[in-house]
Amino acid sequence: MSSGFADLTVQAHHLVSEGDLTGAQRLLAEALSDADPRPANASPELAEAAGLQARLLVALGEPHSARGWAAFAYAATTRLFGRSDERTVTAAATLAAVLHRVGSDARAARLYSDVIIELTARDGPESQRVLAAHADLATVEYARGQCEVARDRLQDAWELHREVYGDGHPSGIKMLAKLGAMERDCGRYADAHEHLALAEDLCRAHLDVDDPLAVQVAGLARAAADPDHVCSAPEPPVPATPVVPAARVP
Repeated sequence: MSSGFADLTVQAHHLVSEGDLTGAQRLLAEALSDADPRPANASPELAEAAGLQARLLVALGEPHSARGWAAFAYAATTRLFGRSDERTVTAAATLAAVLHRVGSDARAARLYSDVIIELTARDGPESQRVLAAHADLATVEYARGQCEVARDRLQDAWELHREVYGDGHPSGIKMLAKLGAMERDCGRYADAHEHLALAEDLCRAHLDVDDPLAVQVAGLARAAADPDHVCSAPEPPVPATPVVPAARVP
């Protein structure tokens, strides 16, 4: 059956490349419905199929349905390959994203911290994947009310990303816009205006006017502050590797 899952995963990736996420998700759902539900018995091919199914369900706006497959993939890859393996790190990041979307932010923060540690050891602290993981962790910290920690982390990540990859990289622009939105929700309106205006300027300078990110940033810049957001820190932040350039790492 493992080779069958391998073939199905290849077919699902092909459908994804053609933009048919729903078709890929249905293809995997039919095969996974008969799979052994115990991660201890999972093959590498089954673990990969489960992880892809989780990512598809998240992309389709179904995080609650994705949770079981994401947890299965993470448990299976951890058993099969160990915590430091690339496949396990990917599964951990997927599970963290799912947990954040369903409101389990404390566990999501711990997983993102693990992802940062593993990716930093693998890629170095200035890699795009590490900085993106810091941005994801900042989003979770912000959702938990740990706003000062979240803003500092995201600003550090953006500044280092800008220094290493330049002003016009879409990931950096996205971090900057997200930072501005956080600051606005926290009542730091001057900082928010500065960062959102800069994000718009960078979009105009480096992206097409109809680029999805440019459209997203423009909408974000014109949005109102979230009236339901509360800045508080009911629990201490989860320890995580700080955003530090390679030259400063001891």
